[in-house]
Amino acid sequence: MKPKLLMWTAIALMLCTGILHLIAVPDEYSESPYMGWLFIVNFLGTLVAAWGLLRSRIIWGWGLGTIIVAGSIIGYLLSRTVGLPGTGVEEWADLQGIWGLVSGKAIDQSFKDVCSAIAQESFGSNSFGLIGLLAILVETAFLGTLVLAKPWADPVMKTDLLAFNASAKQMRQSRFFLPAMMLATILIGFFSYQIGVQSVKAHDSEHPLPETIISAQTLEEEYGIQMYLVAVTAAGGMVDVRYRIIDPDKAAKLVDPEDGGIMPMVYVQNGDIMLMPDMHMRKQQLIADRMYFTLIPNTRNVVHRGTIVTVSFGNVALEPMIAK
Repeated sequence: MKPKLLMWTAIALMLCTGILHLIAVPDEYSESPYMGWLFIVNFLGTLVAAWGLLRSRIIWGWGLGTIIVAGSIIGYLLSRTVGLPGTGVEEWADLQGIWGLVSGKAIDQSFKDVCSAIAQESFGSNSFGLIGLLAILVETAFLGTLVLAKPWADPVMKTDLLAFNASAKQMRQSRFFLPAMMLATILIGFFSYQIGVQSVKAHDSEHPLPETIISAQTLEEEYGIQMYLVAVTAAGGMVDVRYRIIDPDKAAKLVDPEDGGIMPMVYVQNGDIMLMPDMHMRKQQLIADRMYFTLIPNTRNVVHRGTIVTVSFGNVALEPMIAK
């Protein structure tokens, strides 16, 4: 492919990456403000990278662009596997739901095309993970364009790269470089921790500890659920909550109408800290005599073996028990 075509392709892909992140800002900000600001920074970074690509700058163009898309891809994968600070593990893109959305089977017929479906997410509508999926595809395409363009082999860009390396080497030799990097690392870690703490507190206030406290026997007799186990697992990173459905009809009284399933929550320190399951752990069919388990992220590792916890199902909570 011609270098000019590859350059304009890379610019278009970079701008698409920024626009997709900008569209998702309202939804991300509502869930966790710092994520909204990160998406804004991502958008601004793509504008700088697009300018760098237009000016044939290997550092501000291809270099910054690669950092942006690689960071976005890593962030997407982390958000769908272990979760990001202050947020739960998000669901992967629902391909079947996306197809219904695009074809007009899942929404009103006036929103059949992809562009309208994308626009709807900026107003909080469910797009089944379409924005994230499109962003991943665009970012992967940018990396493919990078490999085809081989900017490091261009004589002009190679000179730019050598000049940057010389400047970086001079900076590393400065006596202030190491202390500055250590200070930056400490500050980033501190603010990341504070963001996580504030986000957890926000989630806690949305789901206060239920006032109705019942025994395990009452849970079984009135709600058809037999509490089995609360334990720490996955090297302390998860809390395993297990229970058996004795009577599905009685248990249905505790089904969360929004999530379509029973959502046990774990409270620590008299309800000051709340742990809740990720989205994909909340939906299930209630079948008699079946054992269910819910893995809940152990935020800040507040639950250890021997910790006294309170487990709630809907608007009722069990008497405090000891985690194993």
